[in-house]
Amino acid sequence: MGNIWPIYRKALALMPKHGKLNDGDIEKKRKAEKILRKHRCIGATFCTFDGERVTGIGAFGYARKDVPAGFGTVYRIASVSKLVTAMGAMRLQEKGALTLDGDVNEYFPISLRHPKAPDTPITLRMLMSHTAGIHDGADYNSGIAKNVPLSVLLQGDSFCTHLPGEIWEYSNFGAGIAGAVMEAAAGMDFEALMQKEVFSPLGVQATFYPQKVQGELADATRILPPQKAPNFNAGERMARPLPEETCDAEHHYNLAHGNLCISAENLAKLGRALMQPGFLTEESLQEMRKIICPFGERAHNLSQGVGTFILQDASICSRPLYGHQGMAYGACHGLFFDIEKQKGLVLLTSGVSEARDGVLSDVNKDLIRLYLSEE
Repeated sequence: MGNIWPIYRKALALMPKHGKLNDGDIEKKRKAEKILRKHRCIGATFCTFDGERVTGIGAFGYARKDVPAGFGTVYRIASVSKLVTAMGAMRLQEKGALTLDGDVNEYFPISLRHPKAPDTPITLRMLMSHTAGIHDGADYNSGIAKNVPLSVLLQGDSFCTHLPGEIWEYSNFGAGIAGAVMEAAAGMDFEALMQKEVFSPLGVQATFYPQKVQGELADATRILPPQKAPNFNAGERMARPLPEETCDAEHHYNLAHGNLCISAENLAKLGRALMQPGFLTEESLQEMRKIICPFGERAHNLSQGVGTFILQDASICSRPLYGHQGMAYGACHGLFFDIEKQKGLVLLTSGVSEARDGVLSDVNKDLIRLYLSEE
């Protein structure tokens, strides 16, 4: 894919620029507007925060056709959901409901074993660090939209050639299974579990079901090649029947990996809880931030923790940053924070350039440099 991006960037430069901030004339926000226009952003909400509060917020362009993005706009945040799911897992471990290093088969009703290593336990830590030997095969990519049962997908092409615990290979499927494992361990529907253990204690409005969103939910549209209709249609998603609230290991692998819907300000509350002990213990926070494996050839500047990206790149920031990126349907999102300086950044978009070198998108890099790289 790497050879595609120079051509993509040249084509992008020929497209018209979009959007304008709907907030006050503040210099740094004008620089942010310039960055978003440079990357042909359709719409976005972004905010900065420290250990106590949101320190700045801006909205840009459109969330949906003819609907401006606002401070309260809700976005489906794709893989940033994995970081939030990890918060729930750490809460359950602190309460003794599960352990990251235990065999998930101890509480999961579907046997989870690599076919080449039937005696090797797969752990929640493996699932949440992409080292479980599970990948997003063709069966998963076609089956998730059809809600194919988990036990059926596990009989297909969902396992890597390498064994569990050996190699990092990014997997939405594995991260989704982690949510189903958490549900089984707690004996509670995953949505209800996250509301109880994470969102309600922190006063956060969020949901893994678009149907439950209160307020404006953003579309997500790919800008190149240009799309006439959104790839993620918020209205259509909100109109779908809401599933019954129940434990369902066979089908609840499709939530934790990327389905969280939340506003920028509410996501910043979660970011604050990850910067300092209180909601989670210092031990849990350190466990999330500890490097389990590097991304390797995929990205020289990123390593993997428990549901967490560790960004170490002096050209972006002189200090390590923690968080996660999400990219899906043409939208790009990010939550990154600096534990030393106690400040963070949230970016949520309805469509923007997907150009990147490695994994981290150009738009996330530019905004991180603007807001988090100051000494």
